[in-house]
Amino acid sequence: MGARPGGEEGAALYELAMVTPFLSMLLLGIIWGGITFYDYVVLADAVAAGARTLATGHEAGASSSTNQNACQLAQNTIQSATQKLNQSNLTNPTPALTGPGGSTCNQLVSNDTGIVWAAYACNLPIPFTSMNLCPLAQGGAINANLTTGTLTVGTCPYTHCISAVTTVLIE
Repeated sequence: MGARPGGEEGAALYELAMVTPFLSMLLLGIIWGGITFYDYVVLADAVAAGARTLATGHEAGASSSTNQNACQLAQNTIQSATQKLNQSNLTNPTPALTGPGGSTCNQLVSNDTGIVWAAYACNLPIPFTSMNLCPLAQGGAINANLTTGTLTVGTCPYTHCISAVTTVLIE
């Protein structure tokens, strides 16, 4: 006995062959997007930790006799909180200090504003297009929203990147 003319033998295999490439691309997109979202969450958490360090002027568990200034402590906090990320793809700029008190990294003044930010390389291209799903293209402004308005604190140094910005009130 052979296959009947007009029968449906092999139709399921044909349908699987047609759908598999699409489902594979969808699965890879979900995995790749999840990894990028994880990178963003780690970066945002590290910037928040750096901002807390800047606001209080000391690292958690560190003695007050350290010779590092508050900005360096904030940078160290960001670097230690992002150990799971590729450090060569991470910017680590000096935190900015603004306000009437004239805070500096060596002398923090209460009620001034500290701004901590970082950017991390990102690449989520849509296949067969020139579009990338990362939020910032190279040179894109990284802005901090202050009560006095929006302040540009940096730009994306990579082809595409994700960024995190936190502002804090110096204690």
